[in-house]
Amino acid sequence: MELNSLYNIAEKENIKIYDWQIEDVDGMYLNYQNINAIALNYDRLGTYIDEKCTLAEELGHYYMDATYPANTNDTVLIAKQEYRAKKWRLYRISSF
Repeated sequence: MELNSLYNIAEKENIKIYDWQIEDVDGMYLNYQNINAIALNYDRLGTYIDEKCTLAEELGHYYMDATYPANTNDTVLIAKQEYRAKKWRLYRISSF
């Protein structure tokens, strides 16, 4: 799947994308009061592939309902939700 296709998916789903310099994070999916957004740290995304993989993973959080509170320390929950999002990413990137 092309990078533009991922941005088109986000637009279709009404997910806003923001350039946000998040310390030590490439991207983050946010859902707050039914508002969906993806923050991408473009300063950390060095290549087209980095941007594509990060955006696909963040869309995976949306599609797989794989979210968790940003302030959680529950490493099991985090690992489970990250696995689900990455699984969606791998399917999307490898199948198109």
